[in-house]
Amino acid sequence: MDFDPIPPVVVDRSPPEPLTPDEVRSWMSDQTVFVSSTMAGMTAEREAVRDAVEALGGRVVLFERLGGRDDDAPTAYLSGVRSSDIYVGILGERYGKPEQTGYSPTHTEYNEAVKAGLRISVWATTGEMDGRQRDFLEEIRTFHTTGSYSDPQELSEGLSDRLAEVAAAANSPWCKAGTALFRANRHTDFGNQISVEAAIRDGDILAALEGLRPNNWNQKQSTRITCAGRTYAVGIDSVTVETKSGRSRLVRIEATKEDAHGNGTGLPGFSLGDRSPDDLTEIALRVALLGEPNPLGQMAPMAEMANPISHTNLMELDEDSFTGAAEVLLVETLVGSGRVERITGLQIGPAHSGRPIRLEWVTPRQYTNVEPGKRQIEGKLHC
Repeated sequence: MDFDPIPPVVVDRSPPEPLTPDEVRSWMSDQTVFVSSTMAGMTAEREAVRDAVEALGGRVVLFERLGGRDDDAPTAYLSGVRSSDIYVGILGERYGKPEQTGYSPTHTEYNEAVKAGLRISVWATTGEMDGRQRDFLEEIRTFHTTGSYSDPQELSEGLSDRLAEVAAAANSPWCKAGTALFRANRHTDFGNQISVEAAIRDGDILAALEGLRPNNWNQKQSTRITCAGRTYAVGIDSVTVETKSGRSRLVRIEATKEDAHGNGTGLPGFSLGDRSPDDLTEIALRVALLGEPNPLGQMAPMAEMANPISHTNLMELDEDSFTGAAEVLLVETLVGSGRVERITGLQIGPAHSGRPIRLEWVTPRQYTNVEPGKRQIEGKLHC
């Protein structure tokens, strides 16, 4: 089965607009931060992180504050991870005593944070680590860029700056309209209509968005808008541009949904021998994203798709931006085609570790009385 190639994408490489201190505090007031480290010898570092988070208006979960519960310690701290929004790991010189699982409590908390989809910020001492701790740090660096500190004050200052960056990125989620991939200031779903606002500084992005306007006969253009894990076929009602200070332009896109269900085109499921439609989707993803050989031989076109991430200018994004931008492209391609119900997990590691990728999704519902399943692939991103 042949699929249309992905049209070229224009990517805005501008960083998110920094927030004012009040805006950072407003965002942090809705955030709960779990602080993870060994307990022995790390009191000063834990207090430094606590003070930095609370100074920005955030809530802190510390193991020493979890007393008075009926739960045992492992249950209590894993519950604390799951109830949080951000995981801050502090890696000192010692790995810590492994539990029955074979992992230290800090390692277990990190694994739970990854599983729960928390934002991850890990800081490693510049001092000499034991062997197990170095291994743990390298494991983290597979998917995350870490910071370093030499004393609690440096840790506090670095974390404060990092949380301000996270807040700015969170307030500017990646969005795609037509061929333009950019950061939006606001995305609103009214049910049958979509509104997107963005501060645009890149001239190519501005031109691409202005090109979505209805023509001289007021005929709407049909395209897709993808943001916040969802994608919609829409008709563009209007694109307005307001000049702001400096090079920035405030762009507002108004669109009307064209498909009743909002997501996907509902591609009919087809099987090939003993391979189900979901099997074929997984094969297509393994071939496109991981570069694995197609096992179907002459029937390979039955499980083919273009790699939506293989755009040269996407590779030029900074590490903080890459995963968010890539997720939008994957949502548009997979959910928009009906191959996938929704994406439930995406991790893409930094370039220095070869761009490892872990993608998890929910399969489309085939029957009303059968719950859709979950699938996952993992490997090195092939671009």
